[in-house]
Amino acid sequence: MMRGFDSIESMNGDELLVKRKKGSKKFVIGAAVIGVMFFLVGMLIGFFGHESEHAPSPATTKPEVLDPTQLIIQNVDVNFLQTLLKNFSSKARMAGTESGSELANMIRDMWASSGLDNVHLSTYKVLLSFPNQSDPNKVELVNKTTGKIVFTSNSFEPGLTTEDQNKSFISYNAFSPAGTVLGSIVYVNYGTVEDFQYLTQNLSMDLSKKIVIARYGIISASKKVYNAEQYNASAIVLYSDPADVNRDSERQSSESAYPNSWWLPKGGIQRDTVNYDYGDPDTPGYPSTNYNLPIDPSKRALTKIPCQPVSYSDALILLSNLSGSVSPEHWHGALPIEYRIGPGYENNSEIEVKVTVNNYLDKRVIKNVIGMIKGSEEPDRYIILGSHHDAWVYGTVDPQSGNAALSQAVEIFGHLLAKGFRPRRTVMFCSWDASEFGFIGSTEWVEENLQLISERSVAYLNVHSLVEGNFSLKAVSSPLLQDAMYTVAHQVPSPTKNVSTLYDLWLAQSKLYSSNEKEPSVSYSLWSGSDHEVFYQRAGVSCADLSFNFDFRKYPITTYPLHHSAYDNYFSYEHFNDPGLKYSKAVTQFWVLLANYLANAPLLPFKVTRFSAALENFITDLVHNYKEIWGQNNVQYDQLISAAKNFTEATICFEKTLLSEKELNKKPLKLRMYNDQIMQTERAFLIQQGLPSKPFSKNIVFTQSNSEPSNEKSFFPGISTTMYNIKNGKSQWNQLKHQIYLATLCLQSAATQLSLPGTCN
Repeated sequence: MMRGFDSIESMNGDELLVKRKKGSKKFVIGAAVIGVMFFLVGMLIGFFGHESEHAPSPATTKPEVLDPTQLIIQNVDVNFLQTLLKNFSSKARMAGTESGSELANMIRDMWASSGLDNVHLSTYKVLLSFPNQSDPNKVELVNKTTGKIVFTSNSFEPGLTTEDQNKSFISYNAFSPAGTVLGSIVYVNYGTVEDFQYLTQNLSMDLSKKIVIARYGIISASKKVYNAEQYNASAIVLYSDPADVNRDSERQSSESAYPNSWWLPKGGIQRDTVNYDYGDPDTPGYPSTNYNLPIDPSKRALTKIPCQPVSYSDALILLSNLSGSVSPEHWHGALPIEYRIGPGYENNSEIEVKVTVNNYLDKRVIKNVIGMIKGSEEPDRYIILGSHHDAWVYGTVDPQSGNAALSQAVEIFGHLLAKGFRPRRTVMFCSWDASEFGFIGSTEWVEENLQLISERSVAYLNVHSLVEGNFSLKAVSSPLLQDAMYTVAHQVPSPTKNVSTLYDLWLAQSKLYSSNEKEPSVSYSLWSGSDHEVFYQRAGVSCADLSFNFDFRKYPITTYPLHHSAYDNYFSYEHFNDPGLKYSKAVTQFWVLLANYLANAPLLPFKVTRFSAALENFITDLVHNYKEIWGQNNVQYDQLISAAKNFTEATICFEKTLLSEKELNKKPLKLRMYNDQIMQTERAFLIQQGLPSKPFSKNIVFTQSNSEPSNEKSFFPGISTTMYNIKNGKSQWNQLKHQIYLATLCLQSAATQLSLPGTCN
């Protein structure tokens, strides 16, 4: 439109008519000339006026273009994390208690205000285990003749700061049965299968009716109890040795420990669960819905011997002056004693140990908080982020650091949604309850939604301890997710000044452990440790568990020293784990960016050749270790090698096919097919019957059984554990052949599903 011209014409029309009425020829000519000039000027003005509607003036700024990556990086807020962390860990948040329920409701309300499409509580009534507040558990030294008690362990941890005063909590291990046991004591190191074998085979010791004492570390508390039970011990006492939780030179000095450092003080006590499996013990394999029928209580798969944790100051008294031979050197901890094995006490046969446990079982309601943003194009494909909100006491590291980061993720995705950015796939946020009791909240939810989760979930990304130390990123992951994590790590600013990105820091720290590392180290040991387990073992969902960790070369310990004690509080987190929360910020950025990447990439950024390379290495190791004995016993393994080769070839061909595809975005059905094939790769390694001794762990590659030795780097455990049993005298050759058959079948099935018509032929 020539709005400039129209305007000028309307303004000057009357003037031109007046001049014509005077009849002057000169004026007529002049008017004509002036009119032509106005006409030309009007055209020019109109032309440029028209152009100005489509071209911005130099002073006009361009409309804001939303960059989700930068928005995520910029909106992870340290102050937000600090506020939530203080609030979440201001009280003990044990599952099934009033304060635990209070936190679940608080999280629900916070998420609902963030703009998610849906937020709700997913509740279950489950079996939990609690200590008796009026009659606490204890370990005593008793004169068996006179009945005189000469020592009693502490049931509470002493308050060491103003935050700790009058806030002590009874120490116990959940699901330990109630009971009182009197007997002689035997030191069993970490309580691994190998430790018990040393005592029974090398020393010919009979552990029947003995009370054993083991230090935390290497394997889970539940495995220690399981092993003690298998060797007919009558009870087990657990403690944290200073070698594992206070490695300063002055280990017995109070100045070397909390509140002056991150080391566990001599009165600190670690709590845990001794539930053998995960999920509600009353409904194994099925969700604890109000219409489910619990099993007979006599058939619960719970430990049958009492278990009680004590501090290392109390363990010092229990272990001092034991009789018997000196233990092997690698059994020696850092207590100022000679680590003898026992049984009983030197020069005092009248003294015995008495373990009293008064725990009780109770049905309690637990509350998972579930939030969701529905995907714009693939609403039936889920990216799931999870943490848990229940803690043994304050649990600032485990789990509230991860729980605060999860709520930060909710805020950021809600902010993106408010700006009009809806993810391609559905993003779900899950804050689990009763995780400390054996991943009960997550297990019941997956069991209730198993078919849906198995069919629709792309990935589950877990964080329960955001920062245990400030050395390097620790990623425990499915091989399929490894390259996606590398891509995202390049986008995250480094929390340290000497390198630019989180990827660079991750790689540099990995090289300190192995100079040959060409990429950051990733562990494939996904079989235990947090709520990802049920997703991986039951549903076959690709998983990752993320945290920032300490330097294991400097601190060769299993976990951070204040783990599951009353001293894992905001004070210790702020002063020792992550001052300034800069590492918390980096892991949160990484977690949210990874979720956003997986939620929006049209073609899933999973690398199937990474998976086949890992499995081929595992099988090569198995054959190398057992080729000779298999040959001697007519165990056929050629088909296993052949299936592994087929799987490798199928993954290579599949990725070549993807590279050859053009404009997949314009072929939605084909894109969907490829993504489904990628998702099903993980599912191909689930076996319906599970492991021989652990039927609900169904991943044939990445699982451990209760009877497996402490080596946590073994894969294809159905094969490796059976071989371990065979070498220890059990005749399980038919079971071994069956496990090799199952591994072969899974490998071939995975190769076949990647070679469907339209991909590899």
